[in-house]
This record gives sequence, C-alpha cells and structure tokens, in this order.
Amino acid sequence: MTSPDNLAGTPVPATVPTLRQIVPTDLPVTVRLSGVSRHVFTHRRGEVVLVVLVALMLLPAAGYLLMNPGETVHSNRYGDMNGGLLGAGALLLAVGLAVALPVSVLRQQRQLQLAADAHGVYVRPFLDKARVLHLPWADVESIYVRQWHGPQLCVKPRDTRIEPQFNLNQRGDAGNRAGAAVAQKRRMKKLGTNIHVPIAAAPGTPAELLAALRYQAGGRVPVEMSA
Repeated sequence: MTSPDNLAGTPVPATVPTLRQIVPTDLPVTVRLSGVSRHVFTHRRGEVVLVVLVALMLLPAAGYLLMNPGETVHSNRYGDMNGGLLGAGALLLAVGLAVALPVSVLRQQRQLQLAADAHGVYVRPFLDKARVLHLPWADVESIYVRQWHGPQLCVKPRDTRIEPQFNLNQRGDAGNRAGAAVAQKRRMKKLGTNIHVPIAAAPGTPAELLAALRYQAGGRVPVEMSA
C-alpha cells in the first residue's frame, strides 16, 4: 500500500477536478459492488416494491387470459383483442420487470465505484453510468458515511460549484420534475453532497473502508463515520 506519510501536512495547490469515464483499477483502495441481493434490498427497495405490486396485478390477469385463450377483451380504442395474446403480453411484461432490476445491478457491478491513493480519490457519483469525478485530496473537504436509501460514502468537495452537475435529473412532465426536485432537496439535507456511492454491497465494513481512505488521505482530510 502506498504510504502518504511524506505528504501529510504539505499544502498542495488545488487543481481543477476532472471528469473521466472509468475508475483506475490499480490504486491501493478500490470499491466494487459485490452482492446483487444486498444492494437491491438495501439501496433499491422502492423499485423492488414497485415491481412486486405490478407483478401482483399483471400475473392473475395473465393467468386467466392464458387459460382462456378464446376470450376477447374489448377496448374502445383497439376494438376486440385476443385474450391469449394479451395474457402472453402481460406475462412477458411482468417477467421483464422482474429481470430488469437485477440485470441493471449486474451491469453496475462491472464498474469500480470508487478508488483512492495518496494523491486523491476517484468517485462514480451515485453509480453514474458515464462520469467519474477525480478529486485531489487538496480539493476534498471531508469524507464520511451517512444514511440515504442505505449507507452512502460521501466525498464532499471544497468547491461547491462541482455539486450541481450531479443533481438528480429533472425530466418528464411537471409531476416528475417536482418529484425529482423534492428528492434532490432531501438528498442534500441527508448527505450534504451529491458526490456519494452506496456501500451496502461493498466488500468489508464501512469502518474498514474509511480506515483505508484515512490512511491514503494522510491527515489532509477528515475521514469519519458521520459528519
């Protein structure tokens, strides 16, 4: 493990944080998701509940229509439709929803979410698909763990101008945008930053991860369980 002791207490001029596409794999500290079920049931429980509710609505209807393929279903827009085809479509939709969630987590597992060495830290904020933020230690205000949809490792930058580019996306109709705005306010209230990664499925304990990051920071940045 690279020792940062010779860097401790030495002022380092702040450099402009950079965005990258990948997290380096050869650094002393790396974090990758290691458990699909643990990540899903800790950080994405809302999606699990939604999938279960939709499946509970679709599966009985699909079963009935598949067992009675001669039935027709009338729609004011599409007219009479074959019940067997509708049942098959409903079944495929339910299965697709059930499969999509773990598949998306498996894709996230392929990428490193965080890495650090004696020079700085690389973070994929909130498991961003395409962006990795690189912050030299001189540009990090603090590192801590807080709870928001499960435990989150937060890397708070000194420059607050970095934060807005990682706000939750506010797209869709007015209702969706309003919901995203409320979620963004709650996230900032809970975490104090947009730069964070979920760590329930990370190897080891939060305390062990923080200890490794504290070693690399070498006293230049406070690294605590909570802030």
